[in-house]
Amino acid sequence: MEGVEAVKSLCVDTDVVVDYLRGREPGRSAFAAWRARAEVFVTNITAFELLLGANLSSRREERTVEVESLLDQHNTLPFTRESAREAAEKGAELRVKGATVEIRDLLNTSICLSKGIPILTKNKAHYERIRGIRVLTP
Repeated sequence: MEGVEAVKSLCVDTDVVVDYLRGREPGRSAFAAWRARAEVFVTNITAFELLLGANLSSRREERTVEVESLLDQHNTLPFTRESAREAAEKGAELRVKGATVEIRDLLNTSICLSKGIPILTKNKAHYERIRGIRVLTP
């Protein structure tokens, strides 16, 4: 497996982005460090989660502007037919084993796998159940 220093692009999970936006560690530092050294993506699933959180916030307008600004600074990765195939295969594998994973995590993983990039997350246990995904932690 290639070392972390060889990673040229990665996807950042919602939990790390939220830490970054709120100035909380370890996500804040990890996100900032990766932005300085690699191409950083978020999925459209993460965009949805961030925007949902902003809309549920008591500071809705402020949070929405904050999220939109961050999304404008990064390429978002879509859920494509290729991603759908990956998600269906991985979801079936997990179901046969009697394992479960949140659908958002499965969708994020399938997008990363279809692009061949790792995911940066604090929720390592959520993602490691899915075969083939490279998980980086802050």
